[in-house]
Amino acid sequence: MSKYRRRRYCRHSYRHPQVWTIVAAVLIAVALYVVENYGGNGFVPSWDQIYQWVGLEPSQSETTAPLPEGETEVVFLDVGQGDAVLILQNGAACLIDAGPKDARQNLVQDLRSYGVSQLDLLVMTHPHADHVGGMQAVLQNFDVQTLLTPDLSETDVTGQTQRTLQTAQECGVPVETAYTGQQYTIGTGTLTVLLPGVDADTAGSDDAINDMSLCLRFEAGNFTFLDTGDAERNEEAALAEQYPFRLRSTVFKAGHHGSSTSNTQTLLWQVQPQLVVASCGLNNDYGHPHREVIQEMQDEGIDFYRTDLYGTVTVTAQADGSFTVQTAKQPDEELAPAA
Repeated sequence: MSKYRRRRYCRHSYRHPQVWTIVAAVLIAVALYVVENYGGNGFVPSWDQIYQWVGLEPSQSETTAPLPEGETEVVFLDVGQGDAVLILQNGAACLIDAGPKDARQNLVQDLRSYGVSQLDLLVMTHPHADHVGGMQAVLQNFDVQTLLTPDLSETDVTGQTQRTLQTAQECGVPVETAYTGQQYTIGTGTLTVLLPGVDADTAGSDDAINDMSLCLRFEAGNFTFLDTGDAERNEEAALAEQYPFRLRSTVFKAGHHGSSTSNTQTLLWQVQPQLVVASCGLNNDYGHPHREVIQEMQDEGIDFYRTDLYGTVTVTAQADGSFTVQTAKQPDEELAPAA
């Protein structure tokens, strides 16, 4: 009897090393993944820091690939209460949204002042007038290669959106419907559609249209820029769930002009932006950007700019991820933040 017990005990004891080996392998894999995707941010060390701690130098095989040439400019054009973001990279140009109709003439002039004669890509994040109002003028004044839109097949397309699509057809501009993972080359950078909108319970409402917003990420070397249009909490949650480790971006355009119905803490934690810009109009009727969003940026130590106070905000970035910021004006200290 004692021998039988001893055999059972011995067989059981041999399983422990196998179990702990598997556990250790899983933990190591998770640690490697976290360092690779989050290294150098917050409490997560980068590979260079780890090498320094253990007294090693990275080998040639572990160094990063050569970075692409050319600066990237991300220009948050001052179009009042609306969005218009210009990306310039190595001679190529992409415009994300085109502001409201009353800003269309200034928008055309601003694009020309940045040397734009051709747009490799024109993007409609969603069919709201403060994002598509100037698109007809853009199509008529510039050589647009492609117009990218969300899926409008189940949307009542009227007004500025309808005129934009008609003008694109008249000008012979191809119109493409966005899908997840779709990519466009802009210079030596890449624009990726992370999410082409989500279905909302409130069909036909403004919130539902906001949640049609294309969520886009531009990458050139180590510089990254995230634009979520007017995506609300519902779409932000879907974006964060689908890309739990791939949203980190150098610059983030504040969602929905800095509204408290967007810009959730969960999304900001995953993006970890160094700079956030809110595109909004001075003394706008919506109170954008909302105080709680401004406070969140301050609490997180994120540099925050807004076009209503600073005018056009130009971010000039290098391929190593470094960047500088230039603004059209300095804010009047007497101008209080929106409510």
